[in-house]
Amino acid sequence: MSTRSLTVAALMLPLLVATPARAEDTDQQLFDRGVAALSEGAYDRAISTFEALADRGFAHPDAAYDRGLAYLARVRAHAEQPGDLGRAAAGFEECLVQRPSDPDAERSLDLVRAEVARRRAQRGGPAQVQARPSIDRAIVGLAPEGVWAASALLSTVVLSVGLVLRKFSSPALKLAGLIAAPLGAIGLLLFGVVTWTARHLRQSTSPAVVVATEARLLDERGLTRNVEPVPEAARVDVLDRRGSLTLIRYGTGEGWTNASTLRVIQR
Repeated sequence: MSTRSLTVAALMLPLLVATPARAEDTDQQLFDRGVAALSEGAYDRAISTFEALADRGFAHPDAAYDRGLAYLARVRAHAEQPGDLGRAAAGFEECLVQRPSDPDAERSLDLVRAEVARRRAQRGGPAQVQARPSIDRAIVGLAPEGVWAASALLSTVVLSVGLVLRKFSSPALKLAGLIAAPLGAIGLLLFGVVTWTARHLRQSTSPAVVVATEARLLDERGLTRNVEPVPEAARVDVLDRRGSLTLIRYGTGEGWTNASTLRVIQR
């Protein structure tokens, strides 16, 4: 289910008339129609089809990637609509959340954010799109949650073996136990904390991408704060929701913003 063979030339084909998705279509049929529309250069039709698929709650990295590609293609075809770059970034981010280390999605996301940075620089604003993550997010992001959990489990095994070896009368085995036990205990403490942090972040936050020219940060009353707005295509963490306002973390800072400026990533 991939359209990775699309070339730049294919992205520049003429725009065709969009046709609405039918309620009776299966997810596979909708996906196939979206792929066909994208390959034909019918970007509006491809977008509406992939969006209909997303509205159904269908989550698959290829569908997310192709949705992002359709928005990016519309930008390249000079038929851009406001928020297209942000929505393209959201598609590629969603692909990476569902399938980490996807090289095509990584390159496409970098391309989108580079274009946003270029436009911001032309307007005289800061070119930076992604802010540095908080320390906890940076550490957790070094590896998948499963890797940290496996490391904690391995540390438990090392600790257990070390405690057993310390009971042997053999000097060599006792020495090995004296070395292994504290190493296992330290590893269990460190990896256990990181695993707990990773699980807590996953359960208490949701990834999202800014799909407006910028997301202005507000206070709890909805009044604009005197801080730099979050740029289009930036990834943020959703912390809370209150009516039309959403509390987000961008880098190390937090603030409320209008929910309509964000697209929450399906995991």
